[in-house]
Amino acid sequence: MTLFLRRHPLAALLPFQALIGFWHLGLLSPWMDEAGTLLALHKPLPDVIAFAAADVHPPFYYLLLYGWLRIPLGLDWAVQARALSVIFALLATVALDALWTRALPARVRWWTLALWSLSPCLLLYSRMCRSYSLQALLICVGAACLLRLAGQPGWRAGGWFTLVLLGALYTHYAPGIALLMAANIFLLYYRRIVPLLAVDAAVAAGYAPWIWRLAASLESWGRQGVGYNLTGMPLLELPVKAAYWAVSFAMGEAVPDLILVLGVAIIAAALWLLYAGARQYRRTAALTGVLTAIGFVGVARWVSYPFVPARMLFVLPFFLMMLAAGAGVHRRAGNLVLGAMVVFSLSGAWCYFHRSNFRNKQYPMPMAEIARYIRENSTAANSVILADSANSDPVALRYALGASRAVVPSESADIETLLENPRLQIVWFLRNTHDVSPGGQNARIEARLRAVVRPAVFYYQPYTLLERTLMQAVGISNPPWYFHELLEFGPLGRDTTRR
Repeated sequence: MTLFLRRHPLAALLPFQALIGFWHLGLLSPWMDEAGTLLALHKPLPDVIAFAAADVHPPFYYLLLYGWLRIPLGLDWAVQARALSVIFALLATVALDALWTRALPARVRWWTLALWSLSPCLLLYSRMCRSYSLQALLICVGAACLLRLAGQPGWRAGGWFTLVLLGALYTHYAPGIALLMAANIFLLYYRRIVPLLAVDAAVAAGYAPWIWRLAASLESWGRQGVGYNLTGMPLLELPVKAAYWAVSFAMGEAVPDLILVLGVAIIAAALWLLYAGARQYRRTAALTGVLTAIGFVGVARWVSYPFVPARMLFVLPFFLMMLAAGAGVHRRAGNLVLGAMVVFSLSGAWCYFHRSNFRNKQYPMPMAEIARYIRENSTAANSVILADSANSDPVALRYALGASRAVVPSESADIETLLENPRLQIVWFLRNTHDVSPGGQNARIEARLRAVVRPAVFYYQPYTLLERTLMQAVGISNPPWYFHELLEFGPLGRDTTRR
């Protein structure tokens, strides 16, 4: 049995990955991007493609998801959508073994596949109704095809690479453009001029139907402001994004404070091992570096720090491969780092399934429970539901509530007009405790409602001591104790009966 598992590691790892991937897929409520996607997928296909374009996404993943959701599996809408992402993650594991690790030393092969299949970062992002795991699958296949084309050019190799490259470009711009630019750099370096021109011409023809949307998206990317800025200084924000990305890749994003602090030393040692592994496999390391650099430039300008790891998931398999290779060079330090990462994986899985210690607290927000409480204690006729539109998740709340209840974004709320409604008995206000609304609009809404009635307050997702300390370090005075709160203003003293 030991010899069999040594030769066939996926016989043990793939079933375990499938178990934790498919287990209780409805555990977390759909968050903003997920909820928007799930709502859009109820519409006709042309509207779905238009939604993807407006959301700065190519259509391939949405086309696949549209067809998948119309297979009558008898599953919840969100669960069935997430199951497709798990399937892509499992296929990425198979591709990683077949195309990359099978020719490596047994130790490197086993550790690469083990770290990938147990990764808490992969666990988090492969259980979302998003294209992250599909991106990882396509880049895993596409990068292997690129190296084969650079080493042994031919029409078959070029054709397969072009198809996968087009699949990546039609899935998401960041990995697609990174793979396209890497192809040009590598084929030019190896002086494969004819394959280079052929690939570029085929991609130009194959992407022609969507090129106008790509141009519009690149224009939006160029005009993109800084968005949510933790430090207030764009240059300082880059190391924050890189640090959060490193933590997510090494130990996931659901991790207790103590393990997070101890993990900083492990990350430093892991970077040293990455360098050692890169020296063992220079061509793979060079390709990883190109994909990473191009991807990070595109991603870092577009999103704030909590969303960088998800959009860079497509390079995680290569980082783990270099890490495992480096651990084979420096056995003592390697055993320590690899053992620590297994502990991180187990801790991350435990925290994930217990919805605790999430660093991005938007993911485990219990929107389904909040929506259920609102429905049980009010009606559409006697209540209004407000949601912080600057720093909360109105889309997720709208999805959780269903079509029968409306959610009013705080930016468009006319409180005086609402209070003049004689049938209004309850005002619900879901808001982030850190007010970043223009001119403190959320605070003004709350103050006006408190002048009418004292609210009941429900708190969600507590901050840890470490998180509050870091908030103070970046200049947030008197940091909040909780991420979100639901304020229940009512009854407002009307004649109608609260239901």
